[in-house]
Amino acid sequence: MRIALARSVLTIFISYFSSFSAYALAPTSWQIVPEKSEITFTATQNNSPVLGSFKRFTGEINFDRDNLSGSDVTIHVALDSVSTSYAEVANTLKTADWFNVKIFPEAVFTAKSFNKLGDNKYQAEGNLTIRDKTVSVVLRFTLDEYGTQAAQATGTAIVKRTQFGIGQGEWQKTDEVKDDVTIKFILKAVK
Repeated sequence: MRIALARSVLTIFISYFSSFSAYALAPTSWQIVPEKSEITFTATQNNSPVLGSFKRFTGEINFDRDNLSGSDVTIHVALDSVSTSYAEVANTLKTADWFNVKIFPEAVFTAKSFNKLGDNKYQAEGNLTIRDKTVSVVLRFTLDEYGTQAAQATGTAIVKRTQFGIGQGEWQKTDEVKDDVTIKFILKAVK
């Protein structure tokens, strides 16, 4: 009887401790503050930079700098929210030859692999899906702020547009519109 009771108490203790440990180590969930965040890009056409941004995006961010192995991020970008200095360029990017926003309304970045590179500097290895293509992407970022209630990260990644089928037909060539596109972001988030 005492052995059975001892086993029951031990089982309850282990279950409680395990659930408490899992909870204590769970990464923090952050909510993006849209008005203080941005996603921008720079492409090159005829050897001149073309600057743009996406005005609408959301994310599920579960990140803890002390628990990188348990962290994960998913960012959804509304491709029809693309904006550039020239409305004509933004409208062209929405067409079937480029983002094809009617069929592929969003880009999605997911990451579950994070590494610390130095003081407040990190790297995320993830996947970016645009149109129907998913490509591995390495994103480097700095935690400019990481407090008990708010955080801010700035980062960058370079992608090749042709890997996603961005630029169909005559635009597949990279002599006029270069292949490399630099993506930059500032994400402000709160608990």
